[in-house]
Amino acid sequence: MSNLTKPGEEQPPSSSVQSIPDRDRRRLLRASIGAAPVLLTLVSRPVLGGQWTVVGGGGGGGGGNGKCFTPSGFVSMPTSQHGQTYYCSGRTPGYWKQSQHFSSWVAPYYPITVPGPGGHQATKFKDVFSLTPYPLSTTLLQVLELLGGPPDDVARHIVAALLNAAAGWTPVLTIAAIKGIWTEYMNTGGGTIGYFEPTAGVKWYHDDIVNYLLSTMPL
Repeated sequence: MSNLTKPGEEQPPSSSVQSIPDRDRRRLLRASIGAAPVLLTLVSRPVLGGQWTVVGGGGGGGGGNGKCFTPSGFVSMPTSQHGQTYYCSGRTPGYWKQSQHFSSWVAPYYPITVPGPGGHQATKFKDVFSLTPYPLSTTLLQVLELLGGPPDDVARHIVAALLNAAAGWTPVLTIAAIKGIWTEYMNTGGGTIGYFEPTAGVKWYHDDIVNYLLSTMPL
């Protein structure tokens, strides 16, 4: 049945869009396009408060490009990408504890004792790090073999970081800086709930410290 209109009565528009003048439609379109970047900006803002991003392969994955940051630079990334770019080729604790890689250890750090003339003693953890939760006879290699949570997780990655720095594979970390991370971590909580401040007002607890150290170990 067809729609009929009475004489003199106008046919209503078929859609509300057709009733909007072209000028108004263009204005609405421009307004919607102009608002889009505002939404994207809000979504893309970095989230702070302990959510650190691991770069450089994520510790042993081998898939990263090796880019790495100083501790303070790691806090501000990825919002701050200015300044000199560094690349790390550090190895993980799993690498350093394997006997086939003992030749990669750089003096004065040794994984095992070699007796006789020209030999050496296995390096003890206490001889490198002044604060230790372990027996005084514990070696660096034994710490690398630990599998527990804090402070063991931090300790074994600290040892790997030490060996990486000694080998010259992590330009963003000096041996002194690595010792400083461990000392502050131990002093602020005995190693179980301790933290390290990479920059004023930011506290890295054990997971954060491990994530940062892994970011320097792409291989």
